Amino acid sequence: MALDTGRELPETAPGRRRGAGAHLLVALIALVLALAGLYAVRTLTLFVSPMLFLAAVFLEAVFLTVLVFAVVRALTLPGEVLRSLGASAWVGLEANAYVVRARTSSAWPMRWVRARLRRRTPTGIWLTATVVVAAWPFASFLGVAYGVATGGTIAQIDERIANLMPAVRTPGETAFFAAATMLVNWQTLTLLTVAAAGLLWWQRRRFLAAVVVGAVLGQALLETLAKLVFGRHRPDAALALIHETSLSFPSGHAIRATVVYGLFAYLLVRAYRSVTARALTVAAYLVVVLLVGMSRVYLGVHFVGDVWGGMLFGAALLAALIGFLEIAARFPVVRHARRDRGVGRVFAVVPAVGIVFAVATAPFLIQPHEHPAQQATQPLPALDAASLARLPLYSETLTGEHMEPANFVFVGTQEQLVGAFEGHGWDRADPSTFANTLRAFAVGFQGGQYPTAPVTPAFMAGEPEAIAFQKATASNSLRQRHHTRIWRTGFTAPDGRPVWEATASFDDGIEFAGAAKVPTHHIDPNIDAERAFIIGSLGYPEQLVPITHPQMGRNGSGDEFFTDGKAQLVVLR
Repeated sequence: MALDTGRELPETAPGRRRGAGAHLLVALIALVLALAGLYAVRTLTLFVSPMLFLAAVFLEAVFLTVLVFAVVRALTLPGEVLRSLGASAWVGLEANAYVVRARTSSAWPMRWVRARLRRRTPTGIWLTATVVVAAWPFASFLGVAYGVATGGTIAQIDERIANLMPAVRTPGETAFFAAATMLVNWQTLTLLTVAAAGLLWWQRRRFLAAVVVGAVLGQALLETLAKLVFGRHRPDAALALIHETSLSFPSGHAIRATVVYGLFAYLLVRAYRSVTARALTVAAYLVVVLLVGMSRVYLGVHFVGDVWGGMLFGAALLAALIGFLEIAARFPVVRHARRDRGVGRVFAVVPAVGIVFAVATAPFLIQPHEHPAQQATQPLPALDAASLARLPLYSETLTGEHMEPANFVFVGTQEQLVGAFEGHGWDRADPSTFANTLRAFAVGFQGGQYPTAPVTPAFMAGEPEAIAFQKATASNSLRQRHHTRIWRTGFTAPDGRPVWEATASFDDGIEFAGAAKVPTHHIDPNIDAERAFIIGSLGYPEQLVPITHPQMGRNGSGDEFFTDGKAQLVVLR
């Protein structure tokens, strides 16, 4: 006999079950993509292709956000069951002496806790949940700010990616990211604000119209205050494609994209009923934030830490704003607010208009161009061990950790350097652009040859290599090659010609390195043998100068190397 509980399940229960299943499917897909994104981030930390690396980092944040959103939505119906079971269990606990004492205690801590957990007041559980949710990204923002201020890992990554970016830009990518940054330029933001407020006012949702205007003005004020508090300067103007004069941390564009487009996405999610429409709305919002953030780094006007900090700061503001709207929808915080939460699906035209406007006007309003800087130089008194010890001695990873010591010192012009290598059968490596890196991945896995394939960028004194050369072996495969990376130092020889440093190693095959099994080249540990091969191939006599000391170490992918600590001095002819 069925137990009569006195009430029936709502008619929408089957539909809600189907909705929960759809959300679980979205969560599963997001989980798979998040795991793949984590692997990609670890891989691209080694390969250091800036645009691929940034895309992987930000897409990983997108996938994790979609995963959390889908799981929360999927657990709506089970959550109701659990709440019902919890309410039944509470009936049995009400008579417990300790529970009674806590519920009736007049001590101020207990009174404060009870007030924070009440469901029937705006300052109760709803405000508590808002504060808790907003506190998480804000705490993460403070962590990024601390790393930036103290020169931590994020600051090391910032410097190196900013210095690398001019070497990997292409005209097509520049036009694309100019349009992306235009999505929240002041012209587009003004259009979005007027269109959204006007449409909401016309729909008689005047409270929401005021919220949109207040959100835009409020985030602008808080952005300015945050910049003044941290006072970080932008990357060197010589690295930038557009001119910006304000302070750098946090990125105002990242904050605007997160808050303004986030508010629009929230209103549309409330308007839609289908799981697919909601998931696409959230995904489109996160892609917009991703592209805006990447554009600021690509155009050279922000460091990665600025963008990441801006996204976290904006996420905290967005959480507080959404919490306010949810409270206002349940309690008469603002007059008539209870019926003002929703918008029509026609509201989707607002962000669409903004995107079309940005794409159409970017070529006219944003005109990127390079600002080459003259490198300052210092003369070396001689080309002996004591003088060469003033040079940077070690190559570095993206995070600033030491790798191989320099094993070449070249003296000569860039034309002489290029001529020496290309005249003896060496190929100059292509820059690590998005397309070149993808091509190298594909060719490497197929076992083919790409004579001018990009090498994984490395750094010396925070700067990426200026030139790289490689030479194929008898296998004629990208999996095996001789190669060298060359940096221009800030020093000149006594004859006034530039001084260059280089590291060299032999890639003897493909390996899957580390616990994550990241695909990368494996190097022969005897890097001195590669030094001897290169000098022999160039036809110069051996002239070794001790600049470090005999040592063993590991490169960025964990491969061991050993060296006598000497560098080959080559005075180019």
